[in-house]
Amino acid sequence: MLEKEERILKQDAQEVNLNAETIREMKIYNAMRSGMAQGKKRSKRRFYSYGAGAVLATAAAIVLIFFSIGLPAGGTDDSDPGGSVQAASTKSWNDFAAYRKQPLKNRLVADILERNLVIPVRQSATNKGYRMDVDGAVTDGRKVYILFSVQNDTDKEVVPADTKIQFGDFEVPYPHRGAALEMAYDSNSRIQPGQSKDFIYSTNYPTSITYSKDVKFTLILTGTSGQALASSSNKYRTGLEVSFELDPDRFKDQEEHTLPVDRTFTVDGQKIKVRQVQYTPLSTYVDLEYDKANTKRIFSLLNPVLIATTGSQTDKLVYPGRITADNSEVYKDHSQVTLVFRYTKLNQPDSSTLKISGISALEPDRMKFVVDLNKQQVIEAPTKDFEIVTSKQEYNATEAEILLRRKVTNLFYYTDSQGAVQAEDIGAGLADKFTDANGQVHERTNRETALHNFSGTTISSDGTGIDEMSLFFGSQAADYPQPLTQSVERIWNPILETQSIELFSKK
Repeated sequence: MLEKEERILKQDAQEVNLNAETIREMKIYNAMRSGMAQGKKRSKRRFYSYGAGAVLATAAAIVLIFFSIGLPAGGTDDSDPGGSVQAASTKSWNDFAAYRKQPLKNRLVADILERNLVIPVRQSATNKGYRMDVDGAVTDGRKVYILFSVQNDTDKEVVPADTKIQFGDFEVPYPHRGAALEMAYDSNSRIQPGQSKDFIYSTNYPTSITYSKDVKFTLILTGTSGQALASSSNKYRTGLEVSFELDPDRFKDQEEHTLPVDRTFTVDGQKIKVRQVQYTPLSTYVDLEYDKANTKRIFSLLNPVLIATTGSQTDKLVYPGRITADNSEVYKDHSQVTLVFRYTKLNQPDSSTLKISGISALEPDRMKFVVDLNKQQVIEAPTKDFEIVTSKQEYNATEAEILLRRKVTNLFYYTDSQGAVQAEDIGAGLADKFTDANGQVHERTNRETALHNFSGTTISSDGTGIDEMSLFFGSQAADYPQPLTQSVERIWNPILETQSIELFSKK
């Protein structure tokens, strides 16, 4: 069974990689995503080195999706961007026909709509000539989706700058990890005067909070001039806020089924407990817990396959997404993770099995780069496959930074928040700070100018990948006592070891 499943994975992987244009876009996207993820943690001053306009343009033109895009935080010294007025929507109601008339970018939401699971909300907010209509929403107590449109009745172009969401008394804190705002089917997030555009917002439901049906969703719009995009002033921003009810227990005890498991399996000496499997009309969730006594930090499971069997029927679920402490507010540490598989009709199986091809993991004491900038030497690296790129001039690199490249041969895949199959992120996630030879801690800063055609990942049609990265510590870093130690928060390090565990059986 596993061999057949692997063949399917390879076939799908080839289909993902056949389009050369998609490969180029993936490289741009990964570089942009890495930059935004780091930028959200840093100060407004360092944000400018990314170039807000470039980030927005890339998000709109290439990936049609942006994650709390990281515009400078609103100031407190001027007007509040809020002040919107809520009322029942006067928008012509067509039972979500606008979202059905052309293929949605988000395949998961398209499927949910087809099964009539989205609840009409039909509430609007108006402010300064802008109107947001929240058409509908749905949650299974794990994932939340909100469908809404924005009408621009002003003479100025605007673009979504940020979102906020509150469940009961709990407002999800910045940086809203796991929240995504995407175009429903358009290719540009900028809203022209007189224009209306449809959006889909998604996030993870914070399961630890007190039960409440009350939801408050806020959209922040900003002007698209260079000054507006770079400014932290609220005078360029407009808030639209809608409150409505959404029951996280809507499917409980009816279409939702939870199977307690509490079984442990071992990969490369690392213990992984499967706590439970939860079947809902939106997705299938497998909750895992990594043993805190493990000697390696586990980043991900490789090619998880969940097999459900009822009588003569078998359903194999592949390419799960993940809910982790890195991409959500659900978990506070890396010992817990949830695999998010697609919805299955076999939600009360006779048996259920989880199979994996291995793990991506590394010992914590290896999660660092130790480099000497003056000697242009890498003394230690997390893995042995990095090579120094010496032709720095063609990439517009400085003398003090170090360019690295590595080839990855064992690529694996997952389903992103839009329901599309993507290659795993093989890039290294660097900490915000580094330490010099005297033990002094410094803040890592961004480059003033971008590298030319370097940095990010490229996925090839043969199932291999190239990861390029720059170790840049700031213009004064070469004057610090060498060597410098840069911690790594995440890195791709596959360990191939096939394992299978029976989660449940009525026999």
